[in-house]
Parts: sequence; C-alpha cells; structure tokens
Amino acid sequence: MTNLKIGLLHPGAMGVTIGAAALVDGSPVGWASNGRSEATRERAAAHPFEDLKSVDALVQWSDVILSVCPPHAALELAQSVADAGFSGIYVDANAVSPATAHAVQEVVEAAGASFVDG
Repeated sequence: MTNLKIGLLHPGAMGVTIGAAALVDGSPVGWASNGRSEATRERAAAHPFEDLKSVDALVQWSDVILSVCPPHAALELAQSVADAGFSGIYVDANAVSPATAHAVQEVVEAAGASFVDG
C-alpha cells in the first residue's frame, strides 16, 4: 500500500511532533516554509520533512492536510487551503470552539475536501 502524503500546517511546537509520528509510519511529510518563523524552520529541519515553500504547492502535493495552528488562525488557514483547491482529507487538530470547527468544516467541504475534526 502506498503511504499518503501528509501536508503539515505547521511544524510548530505541537505540529512537529505530529509530523514526526507520521514519518514513523513511512508517510512522507511536507510543510510550507514561506512566512514561518526561524524557530519553526529549525524544528522542521530536524526532521526529513519536504519543504514545498508555499501553502498552494503543499496543497497540490498532499493527500492529507493536518492543521495544527493557534486557534485564532484555524479558520483563515482552512480558507487558504480551500482557496488552493484542496480536495483530499483535511484534519483540523486545533483546540477550537465547536462553532469554529463547524465553520472550518463548511469551508473545506465546500472546496471538495473531506473534514475530520481531530
């Protein structure tokens, strides 16, 4: 079986651990470095994550998007993924309110992706 390509948004303090766990299963993990902090870049560099540079490129490469970001950024990040045409599996692994989770679900499903509230 071919392992799914995991797009990690973003390899911050929590996200990098989730990305590393996906690597253990043999899944390739990608991320988008544009606009990310030096600390995030250093965390990502400690793992064999593929840097796709932009969210648009990451979305085109990925079968699954794992969204791990601060709660206030979850909806905006989902919208950017939807705007890039993502139609795979979108896992929202953010600590958001039920209302925000529902809004994220509506955005990604309207773009043709499947939504998982993680």
